[in-house]
Amino acid sequence: MISPTLNVNGTSAADLIDPRLAAFDHLTKAIDSLRQVTPNGRDYPGDAERCVADRSAHYDRILTLNAIRERIYAEAVAINRSKGDAA
Repeated sequence: MISPTLNVNGTSAADLIDPRLAAFDHLTKAIDSLRQVTPNGRDYPGDAERCVADRSAHYDRILTLNAIRERIYAEAVAINRSKGDAA
């Protein structure tokens, strides 16, 4: 996790948190968009094995993006919690 130390000479908490929350929102939208293009068997006529493989790869992509999204959110929460320590 990226955990900057808030200090009077550093970047403000808001300038560290807000872009992370924006990235969280963008990743959520990307995940939602990817869910709309989940490989469907009807697009793989006579090739169920390839469909299963593509669906697996597709779900792996979504899982990766979700993990990144959750880590970014955790960073924002940690920075927000540390605001009291910087005072």
